Amino acid sequence: MDTLALTVSAVFVALLFAIPLGVWAGLSDRFHRIVTPFLDFMQTMPTFVYLAPLTLFFLIGPASATIATAIYAAPPAIRITAHAIRSVPETTVEAADSLGATRRQALLKVLLPMSRRTVVMGVNQTIMAALAMVTIAALIDAPGLGKTVVQALQSLDVGTAFNAGLAIVVMAIVLDRVTTAASARADTARGSGSPLLKWRRQLLAAGGVAALVLVYLSHTYVWAAEFPGEGATGSSIAKTAADVTTWAQDNLSGLTNAFRDALTNALLNPFQALLTDSPWWLVGAALVAVGAVLGGWRAGATTAVCVGLLVATGVWSDAMTTLASTAVATVLVMLLGVVLGVWMGRSALVDRLLRPSLDAAQVMPPFVYLVPFLALFGATRFTAIVAAVVYAAPVAIKIIADGVRAVPATTVEAATSTGCNTWQIITKVQLPMSRGALTLATNQGLIYVLSMVVVGGLVGAGALGYDVVAGFSQGQLYGKGLAAGLAIVLLGVMFDRITQAAARRTSA
Repeated sequence: MDTLALTVSAVFVALLFAIPLGVWAGLSDRFHRIVTPFLDFMQTMPTFVYLAPLTLFFLIGPASATIATAIYAAPPAIRITAHAIRSVPETTVEAADSLGATRRQALLKVLLPMSRRTVVMGVNQTIMAALAMVTIAALIDAPGLGKTVVQALQSLDVGTAFNAGLAIVVMAIVLDRVTTAASARADTARGSGSPLLKWRRQLLAAGGVAALVLVYLSHTYVWAAEFPGEGATGSSIAKTAADVTTWAQDNLSGLTNAFRDALTNALLNPFQALLTDSPWWLVGAALVAVGAVLGGWRAGATTAVCVGLLVATGVWSDAMTTLASTAVATVLVMLLGVVLGVWMGRSALVDRLLRPSLDAAQVMPPFVYLVPFLALFGATRFTAIVAAVVYAAPVAIKIIADGVRAVPATTVEAATSTGCNTWQIITKVQLPMSRGALTLATNQGLIYVLSMVVVGGLVGAGALGYDVVAGFSQGQLYGKGLAAGLAIVLLGVMFDRITQAAARRTSA
C-alpha cells in the first residue's frame, strides 16, 4: 500500500503538468519541436541520476522520491498526448471551426474526446514508468516494496526479493488493466443500453459515501483496521524461489562460472582493452565515423559533440569501459531478440505462450534480476551484463516479433511457392523486410541496457555505474558522481541518435 500510495501520488503530480504540455505540443508545431529534445534527454537519462540533485533540494525521504518518480514518469504522457491530439483528422477540426467553435470549444468538445483512448494509454505508460522507478527511489528512503527489494539485495535474500518483485508485477497488471478498461467503459456502457447507465452518477456517489464510512470505521475501531492474517502464500513463494536458487548454486555453479569466464575472456576483456588502451582521439574518430555511416551527417555531428563532452567530463576511461559492457550486452540482447522474435512472429501459439512472461519481465524491478544472478555469478561485470540482457531482451523480442509478423503473408507464400525452405524464408525474406524493426529493436535494447549501468554498479560492474553510486553515497565524490551521470546521459543520447537516424534511413 505504501508503494501504491507513492505511485498514485507521483502519477497524479506528473499528469498535472504532462497532459497540458502534451496538449500544447499537439496544438503547436513550434512548441513540439522545442520540447522533443528535452523529452529525449529525460528518457535517456538513467533513473539513478535523477535522485542525487533532488536530494540536495528536498532532502532524503518520500518527498524527493515522489518528485523523482513524477519527473521520470512524465515524458510518456507528454509524447502520447501530443500524438493523440495530432492524430485527430483535420476535417473534423475544420468542421468544428465552420460551425463557429472557439479554440477552447474545439479542444474540449472535439480534440480531447476523440483522442481520449490514446491519452488514457499515455496515462497507462506513465503508471508503468512510475512503478519501474519505485525500487530505485528506495535508495533515497522511498517507502514500500522498493525497500524490501534493496534490503534483499544487500543480504542476498533471493526469495524475499522475488516475492516483493512479484507483488510489484501484480500491482502493475492491476493498474494496467484498470486504466485500459476505463478508456472503453463509457462507450461500452452506452452501446449496451444498460438501464443502470442513467443511475451511474448516483451509484458512484453512493459508493463514495460508503468508502468514507469505511475509512472512518477503520480509523476509529481496531476490529475494522486489523489485517486478516499474515498471508502464507508470500512465504511459500519466497521459500520456493530461495530453494530454486540454492539448487542452481549447488548444481550449476561449474557451468555458470565456465560460461562467465569464457565470455569475459573471449569477448569482453579484449574489446574493453581495445577501447581503453587506444588513444582517445582514435576511438572518438571511430565513433564519429560509425555515427556518420549508420545515421548520416547529423548523427555524426551529434556523436562528435557527445565525444567532445565525454572527454571534458574527465571520465573517458570509465566511459569506454561502460561502452564495452553495453556493446557486449546489446549484442547478446539482439541474438536473443532475433531467435525468439522470429519464433514468436512465425507462430501465434509461441507468441501467446511467451508474451505474458515478457510482459512480467518488463515490469519486474531491475534490482530483482540482480539478486539471483549475483548468487550464481558473483559480484562481477558479467553479473551486471546478464541482468541488463534479461531486462532489455523482452523489448527487443517484442519489436522483432511484430516486425516479422508485419511481413505480408502473400510475400511468404510466394517465396514458399518458389521452393524456399524455412531457413531461406527467414533469412532472405522476413528478416530483410523487417530490418526497420531490427534497427528499432537495437535502439531500444541499447537504451534499456544503458539504464541498467548504474544498477550494475552496485554489484561489481565498476566504471560509470560505480562512479555514480560512490558519488551518491560519499559527499567528497559527489562531483565525480555527477560527471559520471552526465557521461551516461551522453552515451545514451549518442546511441539514441545514431540508431534512430539509422532506423529512419532504413525505412526510407
